[in-house]
Amino acid sequence: MAMVDYFSGAGIATYHIYHDGKIEKHIPQEILKGYEQKYKYVYHDKDNNEHEICIADWHTTKKKRNGVTVSAPNRSDTNIIEYKENVNEGDTQKRVKYANGDIAEYGKHPTRGLIWRLYRAFDEEIEIVRMPDEINYVKGSVTIKYRFSNTKRRYTGPSPLAGFIGALAEIGFELTTTGSCFYEASCFPSAEHVNGKSVDTSYKLDVNQDQKIINAMAKFHFNERFIGIKPYFYKLSNAINKDALHNTHLHSGDFDFDCITEIEN
Repeated sequence: MAMVDYFSGAGIATYHIYHDGKIEKHIPQEILKGYEQKYKYVYHDKDNNEHEICIADWHTTKKKRNGVTVSAPNRSDTNIIEYKENVNEGDTQKRVKYANGDIAEYGKHPTRGLIWRLYRAFDEEIEIVRMPDEINYVKGSVTIKYRFSNTKRRYTGPSPLAGFIGALAEIGFELTTTGSCFYEASCFPSAEHVNGKSVDTSYKLDVNQDQKIINAMAKFHFNERFIGIKPYFYKLSNAINKDALHNTHLHSGDFDFDCITEIEN
C-alpha cells in the first residue's frame, strides 16, 4: 500500500501521525491518478514503525457556523432548493437545503425534544472526509479501533480524523462513536460538530479508561472536552463538567487545525 509511482514521483496526500502528538500533512508534487480526492493516514509508533491505517475519500462543501435552534422553515420560501421529509439518519428526520448553502435539520434532541437547527453557511469551501465504517487495526503493540453506533454522522474534517486516529492509538482499546458531522458539514442534533471539528464517544464508565480517553484527546489537539455532571464524572480531570447532556458521551471538540504541519514533497 505504498501508493507511490516511483517512475513519475506521483503519490497520495498523506497524514503522518506521530506517537508524541505531532501531525504532518505531506503533499506530493503530483497526485497519483485515481487518488486525487483521497487522503492516506499513517501512524508512527514509539519505535518508529509506520502503520498504514486507512485511506479516506474527501469532497468539498461550504463551511458551516455552529447550529442554532430555529422555528420550522416556510415551505414556500423560494430560497429552499431541497426539502427532505423522510430522512433516517440517527436522530435526524428532516433536512432542508437553501440556495446559499445553509442547511436546516429537524429531529429529536436528547434533552430538548423535537427541534429544528439551522447551520448557516460561510462563503468558504472546506474539505470533508468520509470516515471508514470502522477501523480495526492491531499490529504489535499498536491497537487502533473504533465503531459507530446509531449515527450517520460518518464524516469529519481530514485533520480531526488524523487527531482521532492518534488518540485511538494512544488509548489502545476500542471506542464507540456517535460520529462527527454529515456530508455537508451539518451535525444534528449537535450544534458544535460542524465541519467535523468535534467527535462524540461513549464512556467506558471505568475511571482509568475514561481518563485515558480524555488525556489522549487533549494530546491529539481536541482542545475542548465536555463530560457529564453525575457524581462519577467528578472523578475525572482534564475536562469540563458541562451538563446532563454529556452524561451519555464525551464531547471532544474545538480541534486545533493550526497544529498540522504541511509539507510539500
